[in-house]
Amino acid sequence: MKIAVRGGHNFSVRGASGLIDETTEDRKVKDSVISVLKSNGIEVLDCTSPDSYNTVSSDLVYGVDKANNWSADLFISIHFNNAYDSYNGKLGTETIVYSGFDMAKRIANKIAELGFVNRGMKEDTRGLYELKHTNMKAVIVECCFVEATEDVALYKKVGPEGIAKAIVEGILNINLNNKVDTPEQNYNNLIEYQAHIQNIGWQDRKHGGETAGTTGQSKRLEALTIKWKGKGKLCFAGHIQNLGWTSTRTSGEVVGTIGESLRLEAIKIWLEGSD
Repeated sequence: MKIAVRGGHNFSVRGASGLIDETTEDRKVKDSVISVLKSNGIEVLDCTSPDSYNTVSSDLVYGVDKANNWSADLFISIHFNNAYDSYNGKLGTETIVYSGFDMAKRIANKIAELGFVNRGMKEDTRGLYELKHTNMKAVIVECCFVEATEDVALYKKVGPEGIAKAIVEGILNINLNNKVDTPEQNYNNLIEYQAHIQNIGWQDRKHGGETAGTTGQSKRLEALTIKWKGKGKLCFAGHIQNLGWTSTRTSGEVVGTIGESLRLEAIKIWLEGSD
C-alpha cells in the first residue's frame, strides 16, 4: 500500500487557531503518522506544501497533485477543527470523506477511544478539494477542536504521537497498544460525577480529570452527585451556604440543594475500606 499524507494548510495560509494552532499541531501529527506507517512497512509520501505556496488553492493543488502523480492508494490529510471563538468543554473528533468506507470509520473510532467525543465519519460531496480531486480514496482527519478546552487538554495529554498511532491503527486495522492501562487511567474511569448549576440544571456526566461546573459565567454550583465503581466505599459531604456541613453521602447520592438558590461551597471526599 502506498499512502500519501498531508499536513493541512501551511504557515503562509494558516489553518484554525484557538488554544492551539492547527498548522503547528497538524505538522506534529503528520510527521508522527508518517513515522509509524514506515515502521509498519508502509510506503509513504509527504504531500505537505512548502510555505512558498501562499494561496489556499495552490496549497491544496500541491498536495493533491503530488499524491495523484505518485499513484497513491490512499490520501490522508491531517487537520484540527474549529466552530466557535471559544468553547468550555469537549467537541470531539471526526473524519470527512466523499463517500463512506470502513477505514474512515475506524480512524474516527480509534481516536475516540483515547477519550474524545466521537463525531463519526461524515460524507461531504459539496466539493472539498482534497476529496473531490484525488484519484484514490481520501480521508480528512479532524483530530479535535482547537478552541474546546477539554479537547485541547486531552490532546496535550495523549500528544500528537497518541493521535498518530490511533490514525495508523484505523488505517491498518491493527492494535499498536496505543492506550496503556495505567493506574491513573483506571481511576479516571472508575469515578463519575455530575454537577447541578444555577440556571442550567444537571450537566452531562463527567469522569476523572474532566471539569464539572462553569468558569467565567458567575453561576453557582448547587449540587453534586458522585459515583465510584472501584474498591471500597466512597463517602463525601458538602458545605452549603447558610446551612453548613451536610451528613455523609455515599456513591450515587446527591450532596447540595436544588431550587433553593444556595451555593455548594465546599466538599470533602474520602474512601473507606479500599485496601
